[in-house]
Amino acid sequence: MKRVALVLLLLLALALPAAAQLPPNPAVVDPALFEEIGTYGGELVLGLSAAPRSFNFYGVIDNNAYTVLYNILDPLVAENPATGELIPALAERWEVDETGTQVTFYLRDVLWSDGTPFTADDVVFTMVHVVMNPNAEGNSVDRFTLGGQPVLWEKVDDRTVKAILPSPYGAFTRVLSHALMVPKHKLEPYIAALNRGVEPGTINQAWTTDTPVEDIVGTGPFVLSEYIVDQKITLKRNPYSWRVDPEGNQLPYVDRLVYLIVQDPEVMLAQFRAGEIHRITITGQNYPALKREELAGANYRVLTGSPVSPTPSPPHLSFNWDVDDAEKREIFRNDKFRQAMEYTIDRHRIIEDVYNTLAIIPGVPVLPANKAFYNPEIEKIMRPYDLDKAKELLEELGIVDRDGDGIRELPSGRPFELTLTTAVNVQAHNDIAVILKNEWDQLGIPTHLQLISSALVGERRSAGEFEVMIEAFGNQPDPQLRKAIWQPGRALYYWHRSTMDENQQPVLENMVDWERRVFDLFELGEVEMDVAQRKAYYDEWQEIYADKVPVIFIAKGMELAAVSNAVGNVFIQENGQIIGTNYTAFIKQ
Repeated sequence: MKRVALVLLLLLALALPAAAQLPPNPAVVDPALFEEIGTYGGELVLGLSAAPRSFNFYGVIDNNAYTVLYNILDPLVAENPATGELIPALAERWEVDETGTQVTFYLRDVLWSDGTPFTADDVVFTMVHVVMNPNAEGNSVDRFTLGGQPVLWEKVDDRTVKAILPSPYGAFTRVLSHALMVPKHKLEPYIAALNRGVEPGTINQAWTTDTPVEDIVGTGPFVLSEYIVDQKITLKRNPYSWRVDPEGNQLPYVDRLVYLIVQDPEVMLAQFRAGEIHRITITGQNYPALKREELAGANYRVLTGSPVSPTPSPPHLSFNWDVDDAEKREIFRNDKFRQAMEYTIDRHRIIEDVYNTLAIIPGVPVLPANKAFYNPEIEKIMRPYDLDKAKELLEELGIVDRDGDGIRELPSGRPFELTLTTAVNVQAHNDIAVILKNEWDQLGIPTHLQLISSALVGERRSAGEFEVMIEAFGNQPDPQLRKAIWQPGRALYYWHRSTMDENQQPVLENMVDWERRVFDLFELGEVEMDVAQRKAYYDEWQEIYADKVPVIFIAKGMELAAVSNAVGNVFIQENGQIIGTNYTAFIKQ
């Protein structure tokens, strides 16, 4: 019996990563993220399009840095990668009081990767001095400020912290899922409010890319191990990781997570084909060749997933309600005109020709895959391609060809011409622009394409210097996270900029009736705590957008990936979504 016990202990020791230490109550990861229980060992190699500017999540605005840091840092509340539902993370559970203004979080008993306990002090420090630090380049002050008042944070005890809200905030836990906790014992010296003589912006100087990797600690599944400038970032398993698979095995499975910095997408694709990179995101353009290679026996598989993530953003068409030309301004503000122009968009052709069939008709703008907020009623409202309907509505508006020259005139008698602006370096937008130009030319509306850099598109969009534009903004699981785009009077509601004053405050009197209703719906949805009622508010918003088409949503590209056959637990689940996290992936032996 003693020998049997010793053998079992030895097997258990071999099964667990070296020096691993699980917390008292680890989190069991959703079985939906697994095709099979993985095995330990090896390294997972991914590509990164550019070197991160910093390893400070709040000291920089940089997607490459975020890609790396989401492996190292954790939020209090997380989104389930398989369902999008909110789940416990560093907060094991939470309670909302009857007023909806006090949320108490009970923290998981975990350690930072250097062995220091994670406590309520870290949470208060992160939220008060980092997340809501206006001098931090990547702060989230706006998401945690309601009616000009900040969310307050109080330590109850080492394992309990309380958030005090100025008013009920229905999206509070959702926005909290984007606030990653950082260690007070490492970053406190960089905070001006806590250190005499420290400059306000010093927080941005923490955790730069030349910081010793052992000083960058987190609670995530991985921790930094090595950084070779502009070449490679290596992460290793965090021995104090608090996630386990359905059989209780500590995650992650792989010993190392490696990011190769490859700026040229063609070079990255070549490295994937050569087996030097295990998984990449692909485009509709290189999908056919990769799929043919897979079917011919290549050592990788190509995955076509349902669109569920904010990127790639679905392109939309907008008309400038504040354009200098007074007659066009009146036309663009007319609901019937925008409805007529929706009839000119052949979405099915665009999906076929531009996206190589690898796209869907989008929501407005909530994605159909977002079961929490998508309103299927909009499918009955959106207008299909129908040039006869478009002509009928245009003629009702007095936009007709009066002299038989094939060009429609405005009611004043002037030829009706349009200038369509989009980014020359976004191929899908270029291709869509060409299709729309051809449709509108045939309809008797001469269209001039203005293809410029995406940076210049952004400048002209913000300055209101355009007539018609193809642009793209991302979605989020909760509409409140995109309030700055879709609510009138906000910074990115660029097609009707006069709903906002020079101080970026809403001007209610400049909104038409339905815009004012949309404004109110977002205000109501922000403070509503009842899930069903919040959905009802956002359902109404989607129906208004589908009917009034302030912008016209065109298509949403599928999520495309290619992954080596050596990697396990990257697959497509029943709903068509690509599943595969770095902490559940494993290298097959």
